[in-house]
Amino acid sequence: MKKSFIVTIVFLLIMGISLFTACNGSDKKSGKTGLEKRVSTYHNAVYVGANENFNVSFVTGEAEKIIVIDGEVGEMTPFATLTVTPLSSSLFNNTYTYLLQGETGERSGNLAKDVIGASFSAEVADTKAIGQIVSVKVIAEGIMESEISLTNKAEGALSWREILSVAERELAEVIRAESDTGNLNREIYIKLVNALADADQPYYYYVSFIKSSSDYWALLLDPVTGEVISKKI
Repeated sequence: MKKSFIVTIVFLLIMGISLFTACNGSDKKSGKTGLEKRVSTYHNAVYVGANENFNVSFVTGEAEKIIVIDGEVGEMTPFATLTVTPLSSSLFNNTYTYLLQGETGERSGNLAKDVIGASFSAEVADTKAIGQIVSVKVIAEGIMESEISLTNKAEGALSWREILSVAERELAEVIRAESDTGNLNREIYIKLVNALADADQPYYYYVSFIKSSSDYWALLLDPVTGEVISKKI
């Protein structure tokens, strides 16, 4: 995999982040040790699916409540984000609701168009209670209903903690060089991504140790074996 993949992923991730006031740098979560305390975003499930009308992703994990690229870790909060992208221009002008189906229950709500109008999304509450996600139905009342089966790309993959351990070993030299006081002044992103946001394309773990938007280390890792596909330091 070429380095251009990492450059593309970094650009897309940074463009999707809002810059607000500075984080306070404190660790609000118990039970995290070592570099885990420096993780400001991680994915633990990435469901994807598509049909002739929509691409869909449903991603769960934890991230900073107020996202800032500043090398510090602010207050963390769980997220469960459903994103629906129409595949035809004729579908962008509808108003949509969703019905997210799990093995033991379902969740429903409204989908809001994003700020640039390229997709629709919703934060879904209490999804652990409905078990493994099976499908989502996208509904434009009185116009159409479109059901999409979802597959979890994190199933069978290393966990975010396991992939962090791989990254720590791979970057041990630069981590030591920058941690002379025992503290690493970088925040860590751990995301399960693919190059084209297409369910049929391979997924990889993208791990980035970020001091600022222009100062970061990045790894692209095989999600099952942890093999390093590409590295930027």
